[in-house]
Amino acid sequence: MNILMVSLDYPPTVGGITAHVYELSQALKNIGCKVSVATKFVDDKQKAFETVDGVDIHRFKLRFIGFSYGIQINNFLKKLIKKEKFDIIHIHGMRPLEFYNIKDIPLVYTNHTSGYLKRIKKGGYRISLLKRLFNKPKLFLAPSEELLDVPFEFNAKKVFISNGVISDKFTRNIEVREKLRAELGIKDNEKLGIVTRRMVWKNGVNFLALATKYIKNQDLKLLFIGDGEQYGEVKSILEENFKNRYILLGSKKHHEIIDYYSAADLSILPSLMEATSISGLEAMAASLPLVGTNVGGIPVIIKDGENGFLCESQNPEDLALKIDKLLNSDIVEMGKKSKEMVDIHFDWIEIAKETLKEYKAIL
Repeated sequence: MNILMVSLDYPPTVGGITAHVYELSQALKNIGCKVSVATKFVDDKQKAFETVDGVDIHRFKLRFIGFSYGIQINNFLKKLIKKEKFDIIHIHGMRPLEFYNIKDIPLVYTNHTSGYLKRIKKGGYRISLLKRLFNKPKLFLAPSEELLDVPFEFNAKKVFISNGVISDKFTRNIEVREKLRAELGIKDNEKLGIVTRRMVWKNGVNFLALATKYIKNQDLKLLFIGDGEQYGEVKSILEENFKNRYILLGSKKHHEIIDYYSAADLSILPSLMEATSISGLEAMAASLPLVGTNVGGIPVIIKDGENGFLCESQNPEDLALKIDKLLNSDIVEMGKKSKEMVDIHFDWIEIAKETLKEYKAIL
């Protein structure tokens, strides 16, 4: 099968959608599909076309204002399909869907974004817009039940397919652990919690910063990887509540983050909205237990009391309570359970096979 992925998010950009599109494309390629990706230029050094890791990358430039982006993307796709025959077009994110009007190739859409949930909550004309957009695909996928729960009828088949992870990439490396902990100044008796989240509203990192006021365990330090609009706020709160016990590394490329999971002892997902969190799955693949909010797809990956604990969203005191509870538990055994769950349920090859089955059903 010849598949065209369409996504504004693709390496070298970072984030959950980027990781999803890249890993799904790789897994589909590895089970025998031909995969191409249409994505935007990130910088002028990139080529308009190249093959990277066995996937053909077609890049387009976006000019003028955001409202016109959908038109530009649609025009680019029309030119592309004249050059190559695709069996499926799979769009990730709403922007490429806005002015999409290609009729003769089955369209698949994955509803990743928390922007959808914001539109639903605000209501009004946004619901009419969503109705128009969601009537375009034949297959509507979502990596959490929450993102699949659309409050109106439309024609597409709706299917929940989880995010995944290449487990072996994140297997804990003891040598790397010792080296990084020494570089970070983490003592043997200290526990390191890792937070690999962009500091934006939906990820709730500010609530974790507020929670540090209530954390009782004195051996915990926190490592934050990511930046965003709340960076200054988070740093200010941590400086007040958790001075000398936090490390802010800023934004890093995905491959640069991997080793830091080995240095950590637990992972924290303080999200307000979330699919089956890719960063959570990566932490699990590195044998880490988790604390996460009981929202979206997080309960799919955190089984309360087995590989971590769930807490209330936007509740710093409950988040702190669950972090202390985890630190008072057998985190090594909980981490082993995380690894086991990932290997059984969240391998990208299995996710790709499930996705391919759904592709074939709409041809």
